[in-house]
Amino acid sequence: MGRRETTYAMIERAPFFQAAGAMAMAELLRPSFTQLLPRGTVLFDQGEEPEFLHLLLEGSVGLQAKGDLGGTTVVEIFGKGEVFLAPAVILRLPYLASAVALTEVLVLMIPAEHFRTTVRGSLELSRACTELLSRHWRLMVDQVVDLKLNSVEVRLGRFLARRVSEEAGAGCASLPEPRAAIAARLGMTPETLSRALAALEGRGTLRRTPDGPAVADRSALLGRSDSPRRRRRAPDAT
Repeated sequence: MGRRETTYAMIERAPFFQAAGAMAMAELLRPSFTQLLPRGTVLFDQGEEPEFLHLLLEGSVGLQAKGDLGGTTVVEIFGKGEVFLAPAVILRLPYLASAVALTEVLVLMIPAEHFRTTVRGSLELSRACTELLSRHWRLMVDQVVDLKLNSVEVRLGRFLARRVSEEAGAGCASLPEPRAAIAARLGMTPETLSRALAALEGRGTLRRTPDGPAVADRSALLGRSDSPRRRRRAPDAT
């Protein structure tokens, strides 16, 4: 019973359900269920038809894509509270990437057809979907700009900054995922990732610890180019 209450509280705190409201959440939860899955589990494969909408309650999931020549990369890493690859569910189209558990994960499974039916009849849920897709669009554009224009140190610094509380301005940037997955998400090799961490540590912007990089000043990781965004206090894309 305690586990169920804790799980329900995590569902309530998810940004998607915060936007959708209690009535839409209750309707979506009616046929839904949760799964606790070990690291390495494939939730769905690239090219597969969606059967569920997935909301991550605990852990990290990596979206992995395969190229025509056989190469594989991590497109994005999602953490708790995120709904991932909703467009495939909404449009009834195959997934453009696979979803792999990078840690142990707890996932809410919402049947796809029930989700589509509920969206059609709920203005609040439609509004929540618009907000979700808008956030993910901004995330995608931000990632493309990052990969095309920024150095490996800047990319890593911005990635780590998103894992430190904006309100506190300092803290430990936990990295529970495999280093190879993080490196792929940032468009670099694991060796380059290690060198970038060492470079940031050498500049005093972080200190490596067993729990992850300890950051004394989040703004130092973001760099000067991000300061106008911080003054406007726009939320991070993730």
